[in-house]
Amino acid sequence: MIKQAQIEWSNGSPVSTEFDDVYFSKTSGIEETRYVFLQHNQLPESWLNTDKQNFTIAETGFGTGLNFLCAWQLFEQTCHEQRSLHFVSVEKFPLTKDALTQALLQWPELKPYSEALLQVYPPLVPGWHRIQLPAMNNHKVNVVLHLFLGDVDEWLTQIEGKIDAWFLDGFAPAKNPEMWSSHLFQSMARLSHTKTTVATFTAAGLVKRGLQAAGFSTKKVKGFGKKREMLTATYQQAQGPIPKNWLTQLPWFALPKPPLSKTKTAIVIGAGIAGCSTAYSLAQRGWQVTLVDKHETPACGASGNAQGVLYAKLSTKLNPQSEFYLAGYLYSLQLLRQTMPDKTQWNDCGVLQLALNEKEQNRQQEFIKHTDLTDVVEWVESKMASELAGIYLEHDGLFFKNGAWVYPKAWCEKLIDHPKITFIGNTKIEKIEQQLNAWHVIPEQQSNLINDSFDAVIVCSAHHAQQLSSLSFLPTKPIAGQVTQLSNVNTSLKTVLCGDSYVTPMHEGNLNFGATYRIKSDNTDITQADHLENFEKLQSNFPNVVTSNHNTFYGRASVRCTTPDYFPIVGAVCEEGKFKQRFANLKKSKKWRFYVAAPYLKGLYVNLGHGSRGLSSAPLCSEMLAAQINGEVLPLCKSHVDMLSPNRFLVAQTIKGE
Repeated sequence: MIKQAQIEWSNGSPVSTEFDDVYFSKTSGIEETRYVFLQHNQLPESWLNTDKQNFTIAETGFGTGLNFLCAWQLFEQTCHEQRSLHFVSVEKFPLTKDALTQALLQWPELKPYSEALLQVYPPLVPGWHRIQLPAMNNHKVNVVLHLFLGDVDEWLTQIEGKIDAWFLDGFAPAKNPEMWSSHLFQSMARLSHTKTTVATFTAAGLVKRGLQAAGFSTKKVKGFGKKREMLTATYQQAQGPIPKNWLTQLPWFALPKPPLSKTKTAIVIGAGIAGCSTAYSLAQRGWQVTLVDKHETPACGASGNAQGVLYAKLSTKLNPQSEFYLAGYLYSLQLLRQTMPDKTQWNDCGVLQLALNEKEQNRQQEFIKHTDLTDVVEWVESKMASELAGIYLEHDGLFFKNGAWVYPKAWCEKLIDHPKITFIGNTKIEKIEQQLNAWHVIPEQQSNLINDSFDAVIVCSAHHAQQLSSLSFLPTKPIAGQVTQLSNVNTSLKTVLCGDSYVTPMHEGNLNFGATYRIKSDNTDITQADHLENFEKLQSNFPNVVTSNHNTFYGRASVRCTTPDYFPIVGAVCEEGKFKQRFANLKKSKKWRFYVAAPYLKGLYVNLGHGSRGLSSAPLCSEMLAAQINGEVLPLCKSHVDMLSPNRFLVAQTIKGE
């Protein structure tokens, strides 16, 4: 649960009552930031004297965002296009948006950047927030804020990637000693490389000793203004024996090195929401992407429904899966606003998850009792629910304030309308082969793809992925289902309604609702029986949406791809035979210690198994995958990345001797 910052104002500047400390220098906060963090991390020189496309800064204590805004401004003034700045920051006690707005008034010269940050400042929800910032002043550099709301110790264990510069800017060690711990310094060493720099406003002995013990070479320099000294540091090496892999992480969840290539070519197989968002995320990073699908146009499978629902079904007490889907839901909303600003093919009208029975009522009450997500979802009584929906509702429920309906096909088409994406339809890939670190694809019929080679292959073809020999171990399951559509319906419904079925507001003269589930079936025949089942649920769950009987139904059937644990499969792929041979001792003990790396098939990845939640999960998974391929810090908790890994199934199969 997130606790908002407790502040009072002194001459327009925030002061933490929790730590009895200021957020920035009252005399010149912006000059202090530029002196301490930008100048003493040698940022302009670091950016100009390297060919690295991605530069990552990690900061302890986001506060008012001043350090981030100054770094962003300097990066745009310094760097040329196709360069990316990733700014990773943690905040345990975040400012509300109103408080942040007031604080940022201190620096009019940063106004364009402050306003852009306020536009995308996330709801105060625990965990990672991956925030894409807009290009400023016609610059073409890419700036991403990775904001973690939570405790610094948890943040450090969940970062995956290498850090180029550290801003140590929490409240002073004397006021906040818990943050300046040995765990902080040891984690910094784990995430640093030999050119990583550190700067901090403090010269406290515990900070100096902690950095040195972790392998950093420290130096005291003149502090800002009246402050006598501050510290800078550079990472040198680990002190003492270097721990074996088994002491730090499981080898099958240690990520492979990204495919190194100057050409940056990738092929994405499957053009549903997973494939299209993967292609988009790679293209945004400068990759040349070929997107292929067996259908003539994108989004002809499960992503082809007229209206999909975007919200997050959450557990009573937030568990790791709920945290993942909540992060995905918030990211999808952000991406929709950025890529489809006109809202003609989507609308964040809100989603009401109604408590249709006593069990669900009790579950929702427990949810409200144990969570504080008022920026995202609130419990409403039937009267308020009716006002929100525009029709009478007899049940209470949870209201997702920015929940949305989306026309997935329009979103997919928008995502792949990109100069670096080439779509090829009517092409079914029969085989993929790796030769000399390049991947070749072989379609069922002759195609111009046969002679092409790619640095990376990303398979997003749902349950059809099993047909490729390298992916035959994936235990995906098809679940077909049918949605129903009515035309010329007289209804005043204004929000999406969900229970054990769903219905969306009218779009292009049609009312869409459903959907049925055909377990372990890939049959996409449209049946009158399924239409009647959907209509009966509509009348039973939401009786005032449609007040007259109908017998002329339209609709479509498609196949969802699910997994045994109902969690997507996203990440790099290992060679099945070598994996089971290398880790065969798992059959003897799940705790067996291994000293060898997982045998990854370099350049092969998957993004599938999203079931009926693809709108909420696929875009964020695509970002994670593209970051992994491009060698960036990941936009998800490490624990979530591990949960998504295809290797979880290889481990289970190896333990069972399958």
